[in-house]
Amino acid sequence: MAHPALIDLAALGAAEASAVEQRIAAARLVCFPTDTVYGIGGALTPAVAGALVAAKGRDPGKPLQVVFASLEALETAVALAPELRAACRRLLPGPVTLLVPYPRDWDFPPPGEAGEAFGRPAAATLGLRVPQWPPAARVLAGLRRPLVASSANPGGAPPPACLDEVDASVLARCDLALDAGAVSGRASTVVDLSRYAETGRWRLVRAGVWGEAEVAARLAGTRKEPPSP
Repeated sequence: MAHPALIDLAALGAAEASAVEQRIAAARLVCFPTDTVYGIGGALTPAVAGALVAAKGRDPGKPLQVVFASLEALETAVALAPELRAACRRLLPGPVTLLVPYPRDWDFPPPGEAGEAFGRPAAATLGLRVPQWPPAARVLAGLRRPLVASSANPGGAPPPACLDEVDASVLARCDLALDAGAVSGRASTVVDLSRYAETGRWRLVRAGVWGEAEVAARLAGTRKEPPSP
C-alpha cells in the first residue's frame, strides 16, 4: 500500500508556512491536524474535493467544510454582516464549525442548508472552521489560502486523534501527511449561525468539545479566558 510523504510540523517554524502551502497546493489529497481531529482535504478545488469524497466513501451531496488558517484569513475571504462578524470573533479560533450564510461571490464548495429551525425556509450555508492550532502545528496558522476538508475517517468510524489512528485505506489515498502528534480527538461543535445576523438566534447542531452553555457564554461575551501561563 502506498505511503504519503510525511512532514513533521513540530520541526517547522512560522517562516516555513509558505513552503508548506506550496506542498499542499501540489498534492492531490493531504492528511493534516486541527485542534480537534485529523482531517483530509487540501487546496480548495473540485479535484481535491473529489479525491476526498472518494477516499472516505462519502455521500457526494454531503457538504464539505472550509478551514481557514486564521480569523484574519476568514474575514479577508468571506464577507460577514457586522453582527455575524462579532459572533465569529467570540467563537474563533476554536473547536467549532460554524454554519454561516453562503457567500454571494463563492461557487465552491457547494452550499449546505440550515436555518429551517428558526421558522424560516432553509438557507444556503457554508461550514467554516478556524482551528486553535496546537503548538506542534503552529506553522499552519501562516497559511494564506483556505483548505477544503472533512475528518480523516471512513463514514461511521471514529475520527482520528493522531496520524497513527488514520484508517490505512484513507491515508493511502493521500500524497502528503502533516504530523503534529496527538490532538484532542473530540469532534468540533457545530453551530448554526445562518440566521444570526437577522434575528440574533443560533442553534447547536452537534455538541463536541464545547456544549451549548459554553457557546452561549462566548456569544454573550461572558466567558472569561484563563490567564496565559
